[in-house]
Amino acid sequence: MTVSYLTTLGLNAFAEAARAIPYQKVRSNLFPGVEVWIRRDDLLDPLISGNKAYKLIFNLIKARELGVETLITCGGAWSNHLHATAAAGARFGFRTIGIVRGERPPVLSAMLQDAERLGMKFIFVSRELYRQRSQSDFLNRVGVGSAIGAYLPEGGANLAGVRGVHLLGEIIEGTVPINFDQLWVACGTGLTLGGLNSSISSFPVHGVEVLKAGGSVRRAAWHWFAALSQYNTSGLKKKNAGEVELTDEFHCGGYGKYPVRLQEFHRAFEMQAGIPLDPIYTAKLLYAISRKANEGHFSCGTKILALHSGGLQGRRGFQLGC
Repeated sequence: MTVSYLTTLGLNAFAEAARAIPYQKVRSNLFPGVEVWIRRDDLLDPLISGNKAYKLIFNLIKARELGVETLITCGGAWSNHLHATAAAGARFGFRTIGIVRGERPPVLSAMLQDAERLGMKFIFVSRELYRQRSQSDFLNRVGVGSAIGAYLPEGGANLAGVRGVHLLGEIIEGTVPINFDQLWVACGTGLTLGGLNSSISSFPVHGVEVLKAGGSVRRAAWHWFAALSQYNTSGLKKKNAGEVELTDEFHCGGYGKYPVRLQEFHRAFEMQAGIPLDPIYTAKLLYAISRKANEGHFSCGTKILALHSGGLQGRRGFQLGC
């Protein structure tokens, strides 16, 4: 399948590219009794891909409309969001500043090396200061006042970000090739789950936590759904907080953990299906579906759509062997 490029910063062009994303049926014996498809949003763009693209699009359009020249955001050494923001800045003419958690290492991660080549300037801050990133004076404390540019929260977690995921749900509703019974998505924060829950009504959305969230993903999913409801109630699928469907047993020890059992599944999946996965999100997502299928969790013939959230550049931080 061919990777596309987002070349125009506009909602119509973005939506057209999103509607062209292929749905690929998985050919594998790892999912007995169920039919699994993957929506390949990793193919949206090689650098601005997956759910990060949807979280960025309305933020970027608003910045362009306001005449903003600099985008400021934050993340860790292997942040997909930092990587995508740097790429978007280079592509669409924004300067970018990344506030990075922790001291600058002697050698930058491959992700940060990419971002620096794309023009992003880094400010490394202590982990203690980084934990205060939601406070109103955070930018001043790290030496970049908000007047310098537009601040995008970590992971694109703001109303503009969840509006983009809401758009993704609308596009899925209008482009699915068959009638699916469920949509499964990897969850790190809950924003993507909340945004999809707001616009998909044809089948339930099920989240797979990729870290030890302790209930935060459920709370965040409902928070973002409620934020969308306050913004604009038209077209929203009405749900209650208790209806958020989550699986919390496949984080494999925590965020970024990649134990042998997950590695073995990852290798087998890519050998059979020929679809690349990232170890942090999509490998755990497909692993969860496989385990549930092997445990007889699904009715025979259940049709499952899994969302590929991109992030393949993060593979470089792991010894994949596949």
